[in-house]
Amino acid sequence: MKKVYSADYLFRDIYMIATAAENEESAFEKAYNGLQGWVDCFEKASLKGMVGGGGIDAANTAEDHVDIMKKAYELGKNL
Repeated sequence: MKKVYSADYLFRDIYMIATAAENEESAFEKAYNGLQGWVDCFEKASLKGMVGGGGIDAANTAEDHVDIMKKAYELGKNL
């Protein structure tokens, strides 16, 4: 695949934290695939992972989902 952007850029490790009202993993597939398509345009960058926050359906409710918050923290910490 030809890389679209040749200018030097500082980002390398990309990760995604996504939320949805639904708890199914399939709720995040299109968002993940779209981000992967964008990352593919940058030769030095790679998509390191995603945390799906299923069941987070309103503003300011993520903190109520301790398991998801812990996964997001661990993903970021391990980059």
